[in-house]
Formats: sequence, C-alpha cells, structure tokens
Amino acid sequence: MFKLNKSLAAIAVTAALGMSSAAFAGNNDGSLKGLVVDSNKQTVAGATITIKNEKTGFTRSVVADENGKYRFSVLPVGNYTLTTTKDGFTTETYEDVSVRIGESSVTMSLFRQGVERISVTGRALSTIDTTSSESALNIGAVELARLPVARDLTSVALLAPGANLGDSAFGKLPSFGGASVAENAYFINGLNVTDFRNGLGGSTIPFEFYKEFEVKTGGYSAEFGRSTGGVINAVTKSGTNEFEFGANFFYEPESLRETNPDIRKRDGSIDVYNSADTFNKMEGNIYASGPIIEDTLFFYVLYNPRDVKSETISGAGHVYNSAENDDAFWGAKFDWNINDDNILELTAFSDKQKVITTRRDYSWNQAGTSAEVTGDVVGGFQDLGGRNIAVKYTGYITDDFTLSVLWGENESNKTVKSDFDAFPVIYDNREGNWVPQGSWANFQVSEAKDTREAFRIDGEYAGIEDHNIRFGFDREINTSLDETALSGGVYWALFTYEAGEQISGIGKTFDATTEVARRRDYSVGGEFETESTAFYIEDTWYVNDNVTATIGLRSESFDNKNAAGESFIKIDNQIAPRLGVSWDINGDGESKLYANYGRYHLPVAANTNIRMAGAETYIHTYYALEGINADFTPITGEEYGRDVNGDGTVPDVREVLDTSIDPMYQDEFIIGYETMLNDDWSFSTKYTHRDLGSVIDDITIDKAIGANGWAPASGNVYVLTNPNTDIETYYDTDGDGTPDPVSIKASDLGYPDPERLYDAIDVMFKRAWDDVWTLDFTYTWSRSRGNAEGYVKSDNGQSDAGLTTDWDFPYLMDGAEGYLPNDRRHSFKLYGAYALTENLSVGTNLTLVSGRPVSGFGHGLPADYGTEFDTYEYGQTYFLGADNSVFLPRGSFGRTPWVAKLDMNLTYNTKVSGADVTLQADVFNILNAQGITKFDEDQNDGAVNDDFLLPTLYQAPRSVRFSATVRF
Repeated sequence: MFKLNKSLAAIAVTAALGMSSAAFAGNNDGSLKGLVVDSNKQTVAGATITIKNEKTGFTRSVVADENGKYRFSVLPVGNYTLTTTKDGFTTETYEDVSVRIGESSVTMSLFRQGVERISVTGRALSTIDTTSSESALNIGAVELARLPVARDLTSVALLAPGANLGDSAFGKLPSFGGASVAENAYFINGLNVTDFRNGLGGSTIPFEFYKEFEVKTGGYSAEFGRSTGGVINAVTKSGTNEFEFGANFFYEPESLRETNPDIRKRDGSIDVYNSADTFNKMEGNIYASGPIIEDTLFFYVLYNPRDVKSETISGAGHVYNSAENDDAFWGAKFDWNINDDNILELTAFSDKQKVITTRRDYSWNQAGTSAEVTGDVVGGFQDLGGRNIAVKYTGYITDDFTLSVLWGENESNKTVKSDFDAFPVIYDNREGNWVPQGSWANFQVSEAKDTREAFRIDGEYAGIEDHNIRFGFDREINTSLDETALSGGVYWALFTYEAGEQISGIGKTFDATTEVARRRDYSVGGEFETESTAFYIEDTWYVNDNVTATIGLRSESFDNKNAAGESFIKIDNQIAPRLGVSWDINGDGESKLYANYGRYHLPVAANTNIRMAGAETYIHTYYALEGINADFTPITGEEYGRDVNGDGTVPDVREVLDTSIDPMYQDEFIIGYETMLNDDWSFSTKYTHRDLGSVIDDITIDKAIGANGWAPASGNVYVLTNPNTDIETYYDTDGDGTPDPVSIKASDLGYPDPERLYDAIDVMFKRAWDDVWTLDFTYTWSRSRGNAEGYVKSDNGQSDAGLTTDWDFPYLMDGAEGYLPNDRRHSFKLYGAYALTENLSVGTNLTLVSGRPVSGFGHGLPADYGTEFDTYEYGQTYFLGADNSVFLPRGSFGRTPWVAKLDMNLTYNTKVSGADVTLQADVFNILNAQGITKFDEDQNDGAVNDDFLLPTLYQAPRSVRFSATVRF
C-alpha cells in the first residue's frame, strides 16, 4: 500500500488557501470531488474511493463513474484519509486531506500491479478547483494562530481581497465591494446570526470556539442570499475519539497600550481628549472534547470568562465615561454519527452579556499636568446577545442523493436601562460642545429583543450524468420586541442662535443672539414580525472535461408587518439568477479562467417596521431659555413652535408606503484567472463590477402634492419607496380626513436615480505553508462611486437602516454624486509566518490603505434658493461650500491620508509534563502609526465652522496581547 507523505498532502491542499472555493457544498459543510487516473494520466472508471475521518470514524465510499470522476457531498469539515482500490491496480492511500467549507478537489493516481511506479508528489492533489467561479477566502484556526490577528470576525474578514474597515460610527465592521457595513450576512454552523434589525454585525463568540472561516466576497451561489455585501461563514470545533482538554489566557495590558494624540480646536481649546483613554482586557477559555460513544457520539464544550474595562473622556474633556463587561460565554457542540448514512448535530451557545457604564464629571488643566474625576456617579447597563441553538440533520439517502435539514433560534438582546432613567436627558451645546448635564445615564431607555426562528432544507442530487443539482428552501420568522423612550421621557438640548439664524422645521428667525431650549418627546414600541422565505435551485453542469457551468436561480419573498400584525411591506418572488462558468485552460487542474454573474437581494430591515409602522411619538418643541435650575433642567419662556414627526398613533400603512415597492438589489459581474506558478506559489487576478439597482428609503412627496394641487399637509409627508420610481400610495388629497389612492410620477418628485457603482481589480500571490514559511499578498484597486452608500450612512454615522437622511428631500441629493464613503482606491495586504526554529515562529500582518473622500456639509440650502425653502434646513446634511452659498459635490475636500498598520507576533511551542504549551506575544500597530481616519466635515451650521477639516479620529494606537495555551 502506498501512502502519500502527510505534510506533502497538506501543502498541496492548503495551497488553495485564500483563493476561490466552490459554492456547491452546504453553508457549513465541505465536499470533495476529483478524478481517478493511471500513471499515464488516463482516467480510470469503476474505482472505489473510501473517505474516512480517522478521529471520528466517519466513513463513506463511492465508485468513480465511466469518466473516472467521483464526488463526496455534504462532508463535515475536517481532515480525512482517502483510499482508492480497483482490481488490477495497487491500493493507494492519501492521508491528511483537508476538507474545508465549500468544495475541495483531489486527483487520485492508481498504478497497475507489476508496473514500475512513478513517484507521486504533492502535485498529485489538485490545488485549484477548476470547476468553481466563486470568490472566497477559506482560513482556519490553525492558520490564524500563526498570524497577528485580533480575535474577532472583522479582523478575519479584512484578510480577504476587496474587504475594508467601515466607518467607526458603526463599530468594527467590514465593508465588502463598496457596500455599506449593514449589508453582510453572518452564519455559525449554518445558522444565520445576522442582526436583522439594522444589519450591523451578528452574534459574537470567542475565537477559541471557531474551527474554520469562509469569507465570501462575491459570486456566491443561489444557496446564499439576503446580502449585497459579503458573507462570513464560520464553523465551530467538534469532538473526536480523542479526549482533549485545554485552557488559554489572553491579556491586553493598559500599561503597554499607547493613546492617540489629543485633538484641539483652532483656538487652542480641547476638542477630543485622548490622553486619558484606557483599555484593559483579560480573557480565558477552558474547553474539553471527546467521545461519549466512540466512533458515534462526540462533544465539545467551552467556557469563556472575560473582563473588559475601558475609560474615555468626552464632552471636550469635561465628561468621564467608563464601561465594564465581565460576563462569560459558553458554547457546546454535539455530533452524533447515527450510522454511515445519518448524522445529527447540535450547536448551542450563549453570548449574553451586560455592559455596565458610568459617567462622571472630569476636570483637568490645559497644560495636562493634573486631572480629576469629580461629581456623582451616573450609571446604567446594556443587555446584549442571547441564547442560540441549531439542530441539523444530514442524510445520505442514496449514493446520489443527500438531504440536510436545519432548525435554529437566534437571540439578540438590545435592552438599555439604568437606575437613573427617571432623569431627563440634558445636553448643553451653547458653547459649541455637546456636554451632558444632570443625572441621566442612558439617552434612550429600551426594553428590546430580537428573536430569529430559522428553518431550512437543502438537497443535492448527482444522479444525472454530468450534472450536480442542488436545491433548497429556507424560512425565517424574525420578531422584534421594542419599547423605547427617552430617559425621563424628555430630551433637552440647549443652543445659542446668532442673529439671522433660523430654527429648522418651524421657520423661526432670530433678530439677535438668543439662547434656546429644544425639548424632544420621543417613544416608540410594539412587537414586529418579519417573514423571509426563499427557494433556490442550481445545476453544476460539467459541460466537458475542461468546462463547468453553474446555473442557479433564487426566489426571495419578504413580509414585514406592523405593530398590529398586518403586512406593512410584502414583496413576493424576487428572482435572482446566478450564472458562472469555469474553464480548466490546460486540462491539468493547474489554471483556470472563470466568469460569474449574479443578482443579490437585501431584505427590508426590521428597523423600518419599528420606525414607520409603530406607534411613534417624535415631537420637537422650541422655547426661549431663561435660566437653569439646580438640577440642570432649563427654565423656559416663550414657546417658538413645534415640529411633529410622529404623534403616538400607529400610522395608516397605506399613507407611508409605496405599494409598488421593490427590494434593494445589486447586480454583480466577475471575471478572473487563477494558476499555480510552481509547487509552492499560486497567482490569481480578478475584475469585479457591482451595480446597485435599487434602494429602499423614505422620501418626501411634498413637490408632488404641490404639483397636483392637493390639499397641503401640516408638515413634510414621507413615503417609503424606491427613490426616482413611480409611486402608488394614499394621501388625503381634498383634506376631508380620508386618505385617497394616488399615483405619483417619478418626474413630479424631483429625485435622481440611486447609484452605487463599484469596480475593482484584485491581484493576489500566495505561498503555501510548508512547515517553514507562508505568505499572502493582495493588491486591490477599487472605485466606489454614486449617490447612495446603502443601508446606513457614514457621512453622519446614521445607523437607521433604510431610513437615513439621504433622499428625505430632493435637494439633499444635490452634490451627493461622487466617490462614496467606502471608496478606498488602493489597498495592499501582506500577511504570513516564518518558523525561526522548530519551536519558535514569527508572524506579520501589514496593511496599507488609501484614504476615503472628505466632503463639506451645511445645514440648509444655498441662499439663492429663496426664503420659501427655509423649512428645508436639515442639520449638517447638504453638500455645500464653506460659506453655504453653493453646492459642492461629495468628496470636494480631498481624502483622508493613507493608513499603514504593521502587526507582528512571536510564538513559542513546547511541551511541559506531557502537555502542549504555546506562548505568544502579539503587537498591533507596532510602529504606533497615527493615521487620521476622520475629519470634521461640518463646515457650516448658519455660521462658518472654524474647526472644519480638523482631525476627529485616528487609527487605533499600538497595543500588545499576551497569551498562553495549554493542551492535554
């Protein structure tokens, strides 16, 4: 019996790391296919191929067809032994064949008995899947352990070509292919854990629980939908026949963390005081795994205690803030190999956590020689995360037919509370700084929780010659509970208006400098349900030995309901074709040319239901400010007016919705080339084009009301629609109190076409790990241009998915055309590892990214529009010049500087008393680069902002992480 060298096989298989992988396996499974050939490279029919996971005993066998082809579908991710037998040939065995998420390919060589053998090398294993037209990065925990990578999903995703870090206003989230950070999908063991309220991230689990990641950046199959950005697909660890125990500890000390520079205004006063910021994190993992019944039933359990503390100074150096979280994560995975034809998996975990926040006064002198935290403690907490469960059955019904069924629940708490919630919110902005006053802790107080119930069924049939058919159905019932109000029921904001300035929304103009108190009354609540369903079918057609076509179709339906349980937005049967072709250029599995076209739909965010279909009160009342009480509440005088955006009643859905609305969708085209340069190096390049075909947002129909001579409304009238399309809605045209059906032409509304065009060229080189070194290099040239960023708005940090200030008025879109916030023209990524000795290795991760566009924003229309447009003052939202007199296009004020970041680590492996021990030190931003990532883009708020274009944010400073791991 011949055994291919283990390390040689591993090198060959992992050479495809970072390159494209197939989309034809289940979303948390792998599959393996290939050819059986003889010593003359001729195909061998009728050979029996057996695959076995030596650690779990899982075994399957198939017979190669008349063309020598074989395929194993829906395999648990892991390492396998492949054995091939046929009468007249020697038995051949390949060990340590890695099956990853997606599809792997291995060519098996057989040798006739009595014939001289030809030496088999690692190149016998195909390192490029020449049948795939998908773009994805596959990387596992073993590879990541060599690299200095932060322990979160975004840091893994940023290793992929075309992925960039999004705006800090939304946390640490990735942007794929120019899309907003709210357009990605996240899966753990097949369960969708994406935040369906606003699309910003998903469930968070510790790194130690993960086994492997797949980051889909484009061209994904019909099985995947509900994303116009990327897909982050993760598989957790599982138990085996070997009992394993271990623990590790991670520590990020404050003493070794640098701070960003303080930011001062042009008059020398402090704007952002960074010197006193602190961050301290300790995290541990205790895990155990093994067999409950050998070869049959396995477990993996993990407990993750943690302690995270941070301190920041806000309010121009006057407010001390702290946050602390010490709740532990727990997770478990059970795998039951009922027999060779039936598998049952159970995943359960809890990422529930309580973040405790406090606020106090902070005093310091400008010289920075002394500082003091003073005043009473004001505290609150946030409940985040929740319990999650997924059960999956896989049945190998016949040699040609496989079926899998998944059911799961995903929870996400969003409760914000405090003992100080009886106190009103007060912000004093009279000096141009937002300084909180009084004893309130949370701006908004909420009892909120999102729950997803998911069900999906997927099938695969390979019984038709040259065709592999995948099909499936999935359904999600997403429920949002939300009762949100302001702390103390009211929010007071104090302003100073200069002579000639006007209050937005009520048309009040001041003759002299005046202090004003604005009162906001806000609340919204109810239970909102969203149902999303999809059907898909996809055929992988092996046209001939060198050409493979992928022909898929996905149908999506969305039903968003209001607080009364009635359908608010219902969109059925949105068709999404997926077409791909891949050509094995030389027929040797070492190079391919591929192309892909796909349409991708994004569901309507639950945030839209809550905001537009709930009982929302949203009222601004303006008063003369005559003084301040001892508890910091304002003493008010004359009432200047009220601006009512919501009166507390559930709206008539007919009046706020375009009944002809379509979902947000995007078309994508990719063409690429991939090849092996030699046994170690691979090269690939691809061109990507994305075109956002439609967006969903609320617009005002004020211009159409006037153009048609209908009875005027008391304020702006908003309708949820696809901007610049004809609208079918209801409006009280004659003022009799009864809404009338109306049809409005797009030309009567004055909006431009939504546009987001993304073009990119990726160039990638990779050297596979050979027990000595590995290296990945990617250069991406990209361009993202248009007037619509997507679901959220980086310009003002608005996470109000589907209801941003974009499109609220036609005039807001004047100047909006340009390079979008996620446009990063150049991106260089280089990461790898080198073994200095058998036990000591060094890793590096270098990124160099060009800056984002910088715009100038003003609060109202240019003066030459006339006084009749004064009601369109809207805060810092218009693209204007410094004197508020002319529109200037998006990006007119240049770009932020390039940002460079070099991370490095040192890893030492040894044995202590029979245990494997790993000691590691990671240094992030080792050169402590202080690249500016944001400028003040508010150039005019009735008066020129002297601090326009000053820095407001820097990249994260240098930090250090120490870790120790013990494995038994």
